[in-house]
Amino acid sequence: MKDDVKTIPQPAPGQTSTAPVPLVLLPGTLCDERLFAPLLSRLDERFTLTPPIDGDDPIALARQLLARLPARFALLGFSLGGLVALELALMAPDQVVGLALLNSNARARAVDAPPHPGPPSAAIAELAPRAFGSDRGDDDGLRVLLEDMATTFDARTHAAQEKLAVSRSDKRPVLTELTMPALVLGGAQDVLCPPALQHELAEGLPDAALVLLDGVGHFAPLESPGDVAVHVATWLARVDHAAASANLPSTTCRTGDEMTKAAPHDQSSQPPATDDGQQNAAVLQVERRDFTELVPTDRERVQGMRGFDPIYTDIVDYIVRCTHRIWDERDVGLIYTHYTHNCVAYTTMGTMYDRETHIRDTIQRLVEFPDRRGLAQQVIWRGNDRDGFYTSHMTHGQGRHSQYGMYGKPTGRTFLTRTVADCMILENKIYKEWIVRDNMGPVIQLGLDPHAYAQDIAVRKFEAGEPIMEVVENRRLLGQYPPETDADTSIAHSEGEAQLLRDLHHIYNKRMFGRIHELYAPNCQWHGPLMREYYGVAAVLQQTMRLIALIPDGFYVPQHICSVESEEGGTKYAIRWTLDGHHLGYGPLGAPTGHPLFVMGVSHYHIRDGKIIDEWAVYDELSMLAQIKLAALQRAAG
Repeated sequence: MKDDVKTIPQPAPGQTSTAPVPLVLLPGTLCDERLFAPLLSRLDERFTLTPPIDGDDPIALARQLLARLPARFALLGFSLGGLVALELALMAPDQVVGLALLNSNARARAVDAPPHPGPPSAAIAELAPRAFGSDRGDDDGLRVLLEDMATTFDARTHAAQEKLAVSRSDKRPVLTELTMPALVLGGAQDVLCPPALQHELAEGLPDAALVLLDGVGHFAPLESPGDVAVHVATWLARVDHAAASANLPSTTCRTGDEMTKAAPHDQSSQPPATDDGQQNAAVLQVERRDFTELVPTDRERVQGMRGFDPIYTDIVDYIVRCTHRIWDERDVGLIYTHYTHNCVAYTTMGTMYDRETHIRDTIQRLVEFPDRRGLAQQVIWRGNDRDGFYTSHMTHGQGRHSQYGMYGKPTGRTFLTRTVADCMILENKIYKEWIVRDNMGPVIQLGLDPHAYAQDIAVRKFEAGEPIMEVVENRRLLGQYPPETDADTSIAHSEGEAQLLRDLHHIYNKRMFGRIHELYAPNCQWHGPLMREYYGVAAVLQQTMRLIALIPDGFYVPQHICSVESEEGGTKYAIRWTLDGHHLGYGPLGAPTGHPLFVMGVSHYHIRDGKIIDEWAVYDELSMLAQIKLAALQRAAG
C-alpha cells in the first residue's frame, strides 16, 4: 500500500469526545526529532514533545524527564527511547496513560559491548547496512539522514547513551504492571530487535496490540512512516478514549492546586535548541552560583519560555531576576507586567486579592527598610511554558530598620529572616502566590515585644471584622478511629515524592516520631523559624515535636509537592502544607488557650542516598500568636 493513499482512522462511533492526549516521543541512539517528522506529518494535530535522551542512569533520567512532562501523556519510544519509556511508565503509571514501543525490547543487555571507538556518525555508518529492511535497504537518503542526525551529538552524549543501553535491567517480570493501552510495533526484518522480542513484549503487556511490518528493518518510523502512522493513530484513539472514559484531563498538566489548559501543538512553543543542538538543557540551580551567574547577560535561552520577556533564559532565571528587579532595583512597576491584575496572594497574615495591593505592600516594606536585600537560596520548580510553571523560591531577607513603618519607630537594628514564595506562573505573569514569611524573627531581632505587637495586629483585624475560623473536627481522627493508615499521594508526580508524603504522614498525623531516626542522616541539619540552626537527628526530633506540642490535635495536610534533581547530588523537594487544630499545648506562644490555630508553611528537603540531609522549615509564629489574641478578643466580645 502506498503512503499517499493511507488514511488515519477516526475515533470509533460513539467514542467519548475529548481533547487529544499530549504525545511525548523518545528517539533512539543518536537520533533527534527528525526521526519522527514523517510520522507526525501523517497524524492529526495534537501537542507533541520530543525531549532528548541525555544521561547514563535509567532511573535518574526517568525522574528528570517526568519532572518536566505533562501530568498525563501518551508515550512513544523508539529503540533506546523504548527502554527509557518502560522506565518512565513503570515509575509513573498514572502519568503515562498510553505506551507505544517501536523497534524496542524489554530485556537486559545480553553482552557488554565496548563503546564505539569512532565519532558518532561512524557508528551509524557501520550500523546502516544491516539496519534497514529489504523495502528500503538501498535508500541512500535514509542513511544520509541518520548520519546527519548523529553529527549533532558529541562523544560524551553518545557514550552516555551507550552506557544507558548497557545498564538497563530486565523488564519482562514487571510488564504486567503496565495496564494502559499499548502498541508494540517492529519490523519483520529487524536484526537488532527481531520479531521474537516484539512478541515477548506484546505478550507481557496486558493491553497491547502487536504489529510487525513486512520488508521493514530497525528504523520503522523512517522506512514505512505511512504504515506506522496508521497503527499509531489507532493506538492514540484508544488512549484518548480511555482517558475520556476515566475522566482524565487529556491536554492538561497538573500544577498542584488546579489544572491549566495546554496549548495546541505549536512549533513556537517548543524549547529552543542550545549550542549542542539539544532542547531543555540544564535549568539554573541557585545554590552554587554567584548572583551574576543567576541573572546572565549572554546566556542562550535553554527552556521553552513562550510568552516570557526575552531577558529570561529559564524559569529559575525568571523568578530570581524579576524578584531582584522589583525588590533590589526598586522597579516596583514591573509588578504590572509580572502579575495578573487579579493575582491572589495567600500570606500568613492575610490574603491579597489584587495587583495594586501587591504594589502598595511592596512600596511600604521598601521604605521602612531602604537597604533591604533578598538573597535567593534555592528554587524548586515544576511545569512548562504551555501548562504553566510552579516555583518554590526560598530567600534570606536582610536589612536595617531605619524608617518609620509597620514596626513603628525606627530601631536602627538589623534583621535576617527566611521567606518562601510559591508562585504559579503562565506567560510572564504570576497569577497565584503563597508567601510564607517568618515575621516573628524580625519582631524579636528589632527588640519589639511579640505579644504587644501581635495584640496590635489582632485589634486591627477585630475592628475590621475579620473572623476566626473554628473547625471543630479537622478530620485527623474520624470519631474514635485512629489516623488514616495511608497518606494521600495524589499530588505526587514521582515515586520519590509519594514516599516523602508517606513518611511525613507517619510523622505528623500518626505521631510516629521515631521514624525521624530512620529518615534523617546522622549529620543532618535543620533550618527553622527565627533563623534557628540545629544539627543531628535528636535536634530534628525535638523541633518537629515542638510544633506538634503546640497543636496536639493538629492535622497536617500537604497541598503541593515538586522536586528537582540536585547538582549537589540527590533530590530536593518543596512541600507547601497546612496544619490546623487548637492551641492546647505549652510553648513559645504562652500557656494553652484552647483557641483555634491554623499554620501555613513550606518545607524544603534535600534527600541523598535515601536520607534527609537538610530540612528548611518555614512558618510564622507571629501569625499564630496574632490568631490567639484575635480569638480572645472575639470571645470576650461575644
